[in-house]
Amino acid sequence: MRCVIRQLVLLLLSAGLAAGGGQPWQYGRIASVRKSITTRTKAWVVNTPIGEDETTYTISVHLLDKILVGSYEVSSDQGDPPQEWTANFPIKIQTVGDLMYLHAATGDLRLHVTQRKKAQPMAPLTADEQKQLEELDAPAESTIGFSARGSKTSEKVAAAAEAAPQTAPNPPPAPTIGTVTVRSTPYLSEVFVDGDSMGYTPAKINLPPGKHTFRVEKAGYKPWSKEMVITIGSELNLDAGLEKK
Repeated sequence: MRCVIRQLVLLLLSAGLAAGGGQPWQYGRIASVRKSITTRTKAWVVNTPIGEDETTYTISVHLLDKILVGSYEVSSDQGDPPQEWTANFPIKIQTVGDLMYLHAATGDLRLHVTQRKKAQPMAPLTADEQKQLEELDAPAESTIGFSARGSKTSEKVAAAAEAAPQTAPNPPPAPTIGTVTVRSTPYLSEVFVDGDSMGYTPAKINLPPGKHTFRVEKAGYKPWSKEMVITIGSELNLDAGLEKK
């Protein structure tokens, strides 16, 4: 069923491509995946704000000689990106206007393009990577008019699969990121990390290890910035006090 749904999605996207003048599907690589959690005020009870967390993912994709940056909010339609989507993970990409569609064996996502940047040429896909992506959209073998011989073959394959030893589930992956909780005075200031918008304060942001530049801005106030070094598994707090202009 999932395969059939994916085929329908791709057909709809192809139709939209023909009608809307979008780009054809191309090969790319994941450059980075960042997660930010913003607490927004949902209601007030006796002068006390009742917050609701909103999770936003910012995904950068290397395509030819440029980096496309897109973002989306986690919802009932789109959840977290697959864990396999790390740096250099091969993927298929299509842009239609300001939308970016990502397609891989482990999942599909639709993002709004927020930035396009020049970059060094992308590392070409290996033969195995290209084959895996080409097989994503290969039509499933039809079961209409199958013979008795084919049915027996299928039964043998199913029996062999049942007889195969069951492998233990893989342990959860070790953490590869650190977390920074950004707060500010005044409230609801926009947070930028390495030049990319990550939402509004208070925000909880997951980042890869290394040095990162944080900038906090709000209309009527002077920008505030600071550099921090993130390590794997770290949980840091950052309080930004903005001065009025």
